Amino acid sequence: MTQHILLYASPAIGGILHYNHSILGALATLGYQLTYVQDIPDSLVEMFGSVGMEQTRQRADWFMQHQKQMGIRQIWLESAKAADADRVIQEAKPDLVIASNGGPVANFFVKRSAIQLGIPLVIVEHLVHPIKPKEVPQAYAELAQQYIAAKAVIAVSQNNLELLRKLFGLAPDKGQVIYCGRPSYYFEPAKSEVRSRLRQQWQIPSDAVVCFTAARLDIIKGYQYQIAAIKQLKQLPVWENLYFAWAGKGTLEEHLKQWVNQAGVSDRVKFLGELGDINDWLGTSDIFVLSSESEGLPLAMMEAMAKGLPIAASAVSGIPEGLGDTGQLLSAPILDPQATIRELVQTLQAWGSDATLRQQVGQACHQRAAAMFREERMVAETIAVIQTALKG
Repeated sequence: MTQHILLYASPAIGGILHYNHSILGALATLGYQLTYVQDIPDSLVEMFGSVGMEQTRQRADWFMQHQKQMGIRQIWLESAKAADADRVIQEAKPDLVIASNGGPVANFFVKRSAIQLGIPLVIVEHLVHPIKPKEVPQAYAELAQQYIAAKAVIAVSQNNLELLRKLFGLAPDKGQVIYCGRPSYYFEPAKSEVRSRLRQQWQIPSDAVVCFTAARLDIIKGYQYQIAAIKQLKQLPVWENLYFAWAGKGTLEEHLKQWVNQAGVSDRVKFLGELGDINDWLGTSDIFVLSSESEGLPLAMMEAMAKGLPIAASAVSGIPEGLGDTGQLLSAPILDPQATIRELVQTLQAWGSDATLRQQVGQACHQRAAAMFREERMVAETIAVIQTALKG
């Protein structure tokens, strides 16, 4: 009899979508029966608003259509309650539940239901903040028990794993790190014809140095620090070479456009909107920038490293672990925002003026990505964990 796996994702946004898609595709190929539940919690529904939620649904729809073609049953939930989690688990009667979490408290009731029903549970933690959320202290004791009951706990970085142990009661002898990975086409050389076409389309000179960011346009992603750096770069000779391209949608979009306009740089900062795939823009760009206040181990950074771009990223969560000594780590903006801005200015000034330096740093990033961030490795390691959990 075919074993049934239920993957429950909350929140179903950003890199979690990509991760789940890769794992579901591999499990479908192996012949498992699959149910995929995508939940957007109350807090995000309220924050995104009607426009943001429509964009979220559209983003998820691309993945859902491909997964339906693989025979994967889809359930989409918004503002789900504990009773919804119970109902989904009891109706599906899976042989294994995978909780794909956007934070330790995510999927709380799903994990509770699986444990109460005696269903094997695998927990995947994509993001662990260094500070506990203040609104759910009553959940911490049970959360520690959920980790004990789980067959396996996967973290996407060593930093996140250590935070689970320090803050949320994960036992020292439990948990493992499986780095996320990206498909092979990200590792392929850029296509010159695509680079030329996109630069023409967006009115970017062929010899410009394009600084690319792919991240939600939300406060946590640190675009405000880029704008502060841009204001300083505007006063330097390197400015005549620099353009910025930002891919994403989010709650801060209109504010960012206003700030860019007020800074007088709207011709140099391109808002690309939501991209289904950033590969073409990685090949069109010269530098990747990520000045986030918080991250897990961001897929966009892995993709940029795979493409061979030099990376300037803030030293938060798993980013130092992923980047190693290959790119430029920026001070964590929560700790010292002025240092973040100053270091970003210095980095872009150096890289924007020296193509050879950019190439050298980018090649080092590519080599590290090839060793650490291939999708085949991530899938193989994760499937091994899932199959062991199914065996009991």
